[in-house]
Amino acid sequence: LSLLHLFYINRPWAYRKAMILVVKFWTLRSLNLIGIHVHQKGQTVQSSENFLVVSNHLSYLDILLITSQFPSCFVTSMEIKETPFLGYITELGGCLYVERRSKENLHQEIQQITVALEKGFNVTIFPEATSTNGEKVLRFRRPLYQAAISSKKPVLPICLNYKFLNYQKVNKANRDTLFWYGDMNFLSHLWQLMGQESIHVEIELLPSLPIIEVVDTQILAEKSHNLVSHSFIPVT
Repeated sequence: LSLLHLFYINRPWAYRKAMILVVKFWTLRSLNLIGIHVHQKGQTVQSSENFLVVSNHLSYLDILLITSQFPSCFVTSMEIKETPFLGYITELGGCLYVERRSKENLHQEIQQITVALEKGFNVTIFPEATSTNGEKVLRFRRPLYQAAISSKKPVLPICLNYKFLNYQKVNKANRDTLFWYGDMNFLSHLWQLMGQESIHVEIELLPSLPIIEVVDTQILAEKSHNLVSHSFIPVT
């Protein structure tokens, strides 16, 4: 990987594209190795198209799951970048970072996402702006949708449903083995997760939302939230 970095040292976007493909290759194999099975359903997208992808958010696993099916440049928080091990993995995968603790650099962050979309990357965001316990899909925050409008790229909503853990339906009793939220410790959670026998997850690609002249960020956030919420199966 360091040789790859040297080869692309003066071409950061080409390096990011190469790393996304490398990470997809290894993610597919790693998920199979540790017993995580991913089923994709929903609409088919053309490889010639790229999107601002929006998804509900339940765990750090979400990034690996989406990467395995849909190569993408992720947008995540500076808190994740500063998390040991997890920060290294996200950098390796070519993530873009936003500072959710301050809005000072919001315009610059939107511009960075816009450029990535214009260069043909799929860019994935988690507009809930946090991971959850799986009881509902939180309101989607609107600012980063501006990148789709500025680049004139459609929005592709994705719904993640964690279905089974060790062949038992995911429920309130076992969800904390999968979902990472609140003030959970990353390393202890990862250690527990690695000891599981089997995990089944469903990824649904929902109808894309084209960018039209009258659209605004509020409309995009509400429409994509409605689609994801309708397909999401709350944990009970």
